[in-house]
Formats: sequence, structure tokens, C-alpha cells
Amino acid sequence: AGMKRLSMALSRIANREKCLLWLSLAFVCSPSAVAFVTKSTLQSKEQRYDCVSPREDMTLSMAKATNDSVGKKFPKLIVLDLDNTVWTPELYQLRKLQRANLVPVANRDVKLFPGAQDLVAKIQAGDCFPATTKFAVASRTQSADWAHDLLTQFNLRGLIDFVEIFPGNKKQHFDNLARDSGIAFEDMLFFDDARDGKYGNCEPVSQMGVLSVHCPGGLDTSAIWETALRRFEEWDKTPGTIVEWDGSMTNPTSLSMHQQEGIVKNVNAD
Repeated sequence: AGMKRLSMALSRIANREKCLLWLSLAFVCSPSAVAFVTKSTLQSKEQRYDCVSPREDMTLSMAKATNDSVGKKFPKLIVLDLDNTVWTPELYQLRKLQRANLVPVANRDVKLFPGAQDLVAKIQAGDCFPATTKFAVASRTQSADWAHDLLTQFNLRGLIDFVEIFPGNKKQHFDNLARDSGIAFEDMLFFDDARDGKYGNCEPVSQMGVLSVHCPGGLDTSAIWETALRRFEEWDKTPGTIVEWDGSMTNPTSLSMHQQEGIVKNVNAD
């Protein structure tokens, strides 16, 4: 074994000496040729060390995708309102169809918002949300039969795990969702176009402990739900928290502090 190693070492030395001799002769004939050969040799070494096979490249890409999702906190249940959130117009606006005893047709009478279309595509692709994230719809529409039919027409049935469609109180929808899914309110994320007031949904649902997202113009862009997912990661589980239309988060405490801000200019001694 020792003689073999010695023979290999001598062979390497001999090859190096031959290379130096060749370069010396070449330099006498053409210095530029030597520069070209040297540069080409160095480039080939760089390419050899930087080259990644297609299989290795795929492995690295998969590892990167896995690393990107590690540590991210996703909601366990994403709940979507329908009218003016997932689709437009609101079903009550289609009275002409009702009077004519017709039903709305998907992509003609009712259309998905662009952001909702992107969300559906992401759910179908299966590369955005973990398998532990479920999806639900919660709608107070009076046109429940139409809403159910449109879910089928839009091919959403297979993507939705829980369906709550009936007029009344949105809180009842969420009580049912918590019961049927076994998921806590604080692990839910809710999208709705109506914030507060008589017909508001975000405020009462947020008070139950659900992070609610106010989208007054519906899911018109993907940025709305992408921002909401980031806010869910940042959320400290304070009840009453709402992701506002501009992406900011508010809760009763922050709103109270904001209302008390100001400058006292005059004090009436009386």
C-alpha cells in the first residue's frame, strides 16, 4: 500500500512537471494563448464546483420550501363570508331572477372576486396551506338555496369542510363551527365585508375570540388574505381584534387609547 501511494504521488509530480513545461513552451510562442488556457481552466473549475444536477436542484428547492414553512403559524380554520366577500353581487340584488323563477348562474350572474379565485387556486394546488388547515363558509343570506347551488357551480364543495348558511346571527354560525370542528375560536380566521353596526359581523365574531378580517370591497386581491395570514402569526390572541381594510390590527384597548390621544389647549377654571 505504501509503494502504491508513493507511485501515485510521483505520477502527480510528473504530470505537473509536464504541464509546466508545456506552458513554458506555449508562452514563448504566444503569451495570449497561455492566458486563454489558464482562464478557461479556472472557469471550468468554477463550473465544476458550482454545477448542481437537476435532481440535486429539485432536492434543494423542496428543502427550501419546507424551511420556508417551518415555524409559520397557520389558522386551523379559515372561515369565509359569501356575499360581497367571496362573490359579487350580493344575492338579494338578484330579485329579477327570483321574480322570473330563475336561478343565478356562476360566472354570469355571480362572479368570484379575483382574490377569492387566487385563494381557491392555492387551496386546490395544496402548496400554500398545511393539511391541518380547514375551510368553512358562514353566510346569513336569505337566499340559502341559491348559495348552496352556487358553491356547487363554482366547484367549491370539495374544498369546503364546513358550511353554515342560514339567516340570523353570525355568532350562531361560529358556535356551530366550533362544535362541529372541535377547533377553538382563537385558532380561526374570519373574512367578512361587514364590520360593525346592525348588519356587522367582524365586531361580534371578533369578541368571541376569532381574529376577524374586514374586507369592505370583498377579496378583490390576494394581498388581503396574504396580509391576514401574516397578522394571524403576529396576533397575541386578544379578543375583539380586527384586521382592518388597510392591514392594521385594532382591538378595544388600542381603539380606546387612540380616542384618548390629543392636545389640551384650554382649561376652563369654572
